[in-house]
Amino acid sequence: MREYIKRSLMESYNLSASVYDQLYGEEQEAKYVEGLRMTPPVNDLVVLDAGCGSGLLLEKLSGLTSLAVGIDFSEKMIKIARSKIKLENVAFVIGDIENMPFKNDTFNTVFMFTVINNTPKPLQALSEAWRILKGGGYLVVSFLKKTFTEDEAEMLLNASRFEIINRSCEKTNDYVYICLKKPFYFTPQ
Repeated sequence: MREYIKRSLMESYNLSASVYDQLYGEEQEAKYVEGLRMTPPVNDLVVLDAGCGSGLLLEKLSGLTSLAVGIDFSEKMIKIARSKIKLENVAFVIGDIENMPFKNDTFNTVFMFTVINNTPKPLQALSEAWRILKGGGYLVVSFLKKTFTEDEAEMLLNASRFEIINRSCEKTNDYVYICLKKPFYFTPQ
């Protein structure tokens, strides 16, 4: 059933890829502005936009970071993103955010805007973000208000081991959170 849902979503995004920016660009822009306002600077860092779609956020990040990577399961969205952004410090991957093809502790910051509501396993997707983030790295994530309550969003973030350090829920249709992956320190016994 979950694979069917995922496949249906992918087909839907493939069908709407050519008009996505026109339909949702302004709404997405408001989330990006809010998330970036609360996020520590990403200058010279390695960042991931999980669920990058047509690359709207990557266009903003590309001038700030040393490497910006976008992952999305929609081939047509990735194709549009690649056609818009032709920079050496931006890379694209077709893949599933519930099982990302990246090594542990790869990214300084992971962005997940308007993607958790589209995954059948939100906890799995957030756990993957935790896995690929470096210790001390940040997750910037949004939860669509019509899909999640604030309590549900925070329960998912806590269950995936993130520390919530900031949130905004007034300016967009989403709850936007900035979370920290605390580095582990082992002390000898």
